[in-house]
Amino acid sequence: MDPLEIAGGWLNGYDPDPLPPDPRLSPREALDQIVAGFLARPPCLLAFSGGRDSSALLAVAVSVARREGLPLPIPITLTYPGAEGTDESSWQRMVLDHLRLTERIVLTVQDEHDALGPVATPLLRHHGLMYPPNFAPTWRMMNRARGGVLLTGESGDEVFGIKRITPLTKLLAGHGRAARRLYPLAGRALAPAPLRRRAAFQERYRRHWLREPVEALLAARDADDAAAYSLHAGRNAWQFAFRRCVRRCYETMQTLGREIDVEYVQTFGEPDFVAALAHAAGFWGWTGRTSAMTHLFADLLPREVLERATKAQFTHAVFTEHTRSFARRWDGTGVDTELVDPEVLRDNWLSESPHAPTMTLLQQAWLHAQPATGNQAVALAAPFDSGVDTATPGPG
Repeated sequence: MDPLEIAGGWLNGYDPDPLPPDPRLSPREALDQIVAGFLARPPCLLAFSGGRDSSALLAVAVSVARREGLPLPIPITLTYPGAEGTDESSWQRMVLDHLRLTERIVLTVQDEHDALGPVATPLLRHHGLMYPPNFAPTWRMMNRARGGVLLTGESGDEVFGIKRITPLTKLLAGHGRAARRLYPLAGRALAPAPLRRRAAFQERYRRHWLREPVEALLAARDADDAAAYSLHAGRNAWQFAFRRCVRRCYETMQTLGREIDVEYVQTFGEPDFVAALAHAAGFWGWTGRTSAMTHLFADLLPREVLERATKAQFTHAVFTEHTRSFARRWDGTGVDTELVDPEVLRDNWLSESPHAPTMTLLQQAWLHAQPATGNQAVALAAPFDSGVDTATPGPG
């Protein structure tokens, strides 16, 4: 990450990988092939929150395992009893009951996954800054999958979600009740790139901890990314999955996994699946995330799961007393003050809902405050499993 990326907490741009030719596989066929290969290498843990992406992935993995006579995946769930807005237990139970799964791993989290908590800090000492900065939850699950595989539903938002053309697709599908709201969005989708860039800049997410010229510069980069989205739904899905931020996240977690003998798999971001989905979506795509997931997974999950409109929030699990304690004693050093206002940054970390993109700055400031030490590789070998509750295995 360069200084501007650290300050803004984001990686702009796309990897220049062209969409490959039509693989002649449906998205489900491609997904089944990918999942089957990893199920054959147990232990195969599957990150399961109860959200739509992880539920769909779990349903696919269970279906493939039972059909092919492979070991069942083991759902692994993080639960945050002290963090508001994170409870998805009712959705988890609905999915597990539907799939007739009884074996499960539950990791109870208090403040361990803070950006400066006991999982993150040894890894920061060993590697320095990494992207993404919120690597602790995934590393904790990988730590339980040593010698095997961790499958995740990451990239589901990118490949299943709304595309540039979606408002037009909705209009053509006869979503008449929403027409008043859809017409301006459809007009924007068809607008030339300079107009779409200007609109994205004006409606930007404000990084108030940055100096004004820097905030405007990074907002312009964000607007350039938004203006580059293809009108073709399939190519837009491919672009989403090959943004630099997505690919660097994947590479970082794969690297951390290899250090502890785990293969990390961002299943919905695997190129073979994204390519199959992109070709199935074609120019018009689906009318939204729900229609895409229903088209792909309606035979595997209850309708209410696929149509779920809610989503858990984890801000209060990421920024805890570890962050606040450091912020209170921080002397303002360790960040580039030509780019960042330290006082605004401190106020953000001490606020009720800190901005997630400031997490890299938080870790940069913390690293600067640490005394010079030797290599910390020994920390990678020490499992961190306090608060673990493993359910009794069952027949599945």
